[in-house]
Amino acid sequence: MHLRLAVAGILAFTASAHAGPMIGVKVYETRRDPAGLFDEWRSLGINTVFASVALNQDPSFREHARRTGIARFVILPVFFDPDALEADPDLYASTARGERAVEEWVEFACPTRAAYRQKKIDFVRRLMREADPDGISLDFIRHFVFWEKVYPDRPPESLPQTCFDTSCLAAFEKASGIKVPVEAKTTAEKAAWILATHGDRWTRWRCDVITQTVAELSAAAREIQPRIKINLHAVPWRREDFGGGIRRIAGQDFAALARHVDYLSPMTYHHMVKRPADWVHAVTRELAEQVQIPVVPSIQVGKAYVENALSTEEVLSALHESLKPPSAGVVFWSWQALEDEPEKKAAVAKVFAVPPAAETTVAPHRP
Repeated sequence: MHLRLAVAGILAFTASAHAGPMIGVKVYETRRDPAGLFDEWRSLGINTVFASVALNQDPSFREHARRTGIARFVILPVFFDPDALEADPDLYASTARGERAVEEWVEFACPTRAAYRQKKIDFVRRLMREADPDGISLDFIRHFVFWEKVYPDRPPESLPQTCFDTSCLAAFEKASGIKVPVEAKTTAEKAAWILATHGDRWTRWRCDVITQTVAELSAAAREIQPRIKINLHAVPWRREDFGGGIRRIAGQDFAALARHVDYLSPMTYHHMVKRPADWVHAVTRELAEQVQIPVVPSIQVGKAYVENALSTEEVLSALHESLKPPSAGVVFWSWQALEDEPEKKAAVAKVFAVPPAAETTVAPHRP
């Protein structure tokens, strides 16, 4: 199917199922004047921007979002917080080997520290009051794993299990009624015993920790702004990938999570994880089968972590796959990548230059 026909198809599909298709872009920093930036986004067909906390705190950025009618989501990293970890290294999550949960730039906080979680909840409330966004986008809301470098041939047993620090072990024992034998002295011994004897219960509990965190953060946002929309960044693993790694490793139970958010956005960065473009649709379709809320895949437009180039043709192929029903739209990761490669930006612009007849059948996007 031609890409422009695919766009017309998703417009009709999402208009009937939801308020309209989400055509989004992620942006973390920019030196451009917000007026020109938002005008360009609007001309490209973008109706939603997922922006960093810093950009959302910029009054000019907020003003031009309102002026152009582009929905503005603030990206909130949850368990990835380098500043907090530097200030208090005791916050690090612990692997099954008793080591800090760190791999290259990815470093995670323990997910059961009450004070840390409360700070995130308080921060969400403050963001709602000060930045007044249309939505909040929960990122790094999972257990530790550098999934961006997990390729199809990765053995499931090689993936990290966390968190086994004293806080998580105590919380697990309290929630499950399971007591780790006193003979297990080291973190590695305790982790080995739990995984060998109560692995399924451990997985359920870890998923509950993530789901409860999402519930708390969503409730805090809605307490200040009852109509706020919540998006969740999903690890792009299907149910059977890596031995059920989406629950066993990442701790994301989508059926449970969907009860607390308005959108799920799988980070289907196919080139990065060495998958074919049609994998984007496969992930989106399977995720949509598990939930009753819109699923909006995020696709990459610039090379990352691998040496081979990501061509314009391959980006368009991934875009084509991302727009197939039951998708509710697409999010481009990231704006900077499009800025760096003008030919890709031009190609995307052509795709969303939908004929006027198609445009008139769709109500404006409302997140």
